[in-house]
Amino acid sequence: MIGLFVVFATLTNSMKAQSFLGEAFVGYNLSQVSGDHWGIMEYHRSGVQVGVGVIHPVWKKDKFSIDMSLEVLFNQKGSYQGKKFNDSIVTGEYDLRLNYGEVPLMVYFTDKHFASVGIGVSYGRLTYVRLKEQGIDITKEKRDEFNKDEFNILADVKIRVWKRLKLGFRYSYSLTPIRTIPYSEYNPSYSGEIYANDKIKQRNDLFTLRLTYVFNENLDDLQREEYHYKGDNPKFHNKALERQRRKLERQRAREERRKNR
Repeated sequence: MIGLFVVFATLTNSMKAQSFLGEAFVGYNLSQVSGDHWGIMEYHRSGVQVGVGVIHPVWKKDKFSIDMSLEVLFNQKGSYQGKKFNDSIVTGEYDLRLNYGEVPLMVYFTDKHFASVGIGVSYGRLTYVRLKEQGIDITKEKRDEFNKDEFNILADVKIRVWKRLKLGFRYSYSLTPIRTIPYSEYNPSYSGEIYANDKIKQRNDLFTLRLTYVFNENLDDLQREEYHYKGDNPKFHNKALERQRRKLERQRAREERRKNR
């Protein structure tokens, strides 16, 4: 996993002159596991998401583009419920922590260099499991029940908040189950025979608030188009021309400072 991060960091540094853009991500996760113990089904597990990636524009027209993105992430998922009952045996506590190394492949539709909507899939490899029930650590007994491989479907929205910095919101759901448990484990209070042979397939369900920084994005495309006078009021015309003149002077000054460094 660390090797993949190094490879991506090297690629983003060496591709500055090409059409590939380097990205870095940091995010805050809220997750649950559908089909978890007692059907808790609420987004109480918090975690982090960090990683790097490359993005490549595959089609452009005017200010609309279609981009493909490949990422490498460290992703924390799971499920959590605090103590619910004042009982020495049945407390209602449930604490599942799952860490993944994840590789998402995304397609983004970007309008006016400002807002992007993306869809994609990802492959995840389980790297860490911790499971507590009723306040008792049962990780050792249950670790082998969890599938090492996971495939997800993703949806993503992000907007530019300042230059190369973007704020995004991502949803992820497991296409493949992370674990299969008997119905009696899903609902421990059940004592009948109707569902005795039924199985519950657990899946990760995740929302992420993300910050994305694009290292080598060309900001020239973000400059507003030059003013073209279309009215008949000289007062507004002259003010607009003055604003345009000051803007061009600031732009030339920045270029001169870069040349003199």
